[in-house]
Amino acid sequence: MMGAELIEKLKQVEDFRTTDGRRHPLWLVLLFVIMGTMNGYVGYRGWGDFVKRHRGVLIEKFGIQKHGVPSYSTIRRVVMGVDFDKLA
Repeated sequence: MMGAELIEKLKQVEDFRTTDGRRHPLWLVLLFVIMGTMNGYVGYRGWGDFVKRHRGVLIEKFGIQKHGVPSYSTIRRVVMGVDFDKLA
């Protein structure tokens, strides 16, 4: 199943954030960026709008509990900070 393979690959990307700053798993933020992009949302604010708009479905589908979906600023920090070579 392609989706499961993608998630497994995203889980292998090294998280550059300190453990204190990890409310959302890195793989999940990256997956939301991919999903948002595939749905026509572009840029940090667009991806933030995507997760806000689809909050209920994303929380249910991915079993998100404590912190809900990531904010625009979290998405921005992740996209700016992730090591492209490690992502590739």
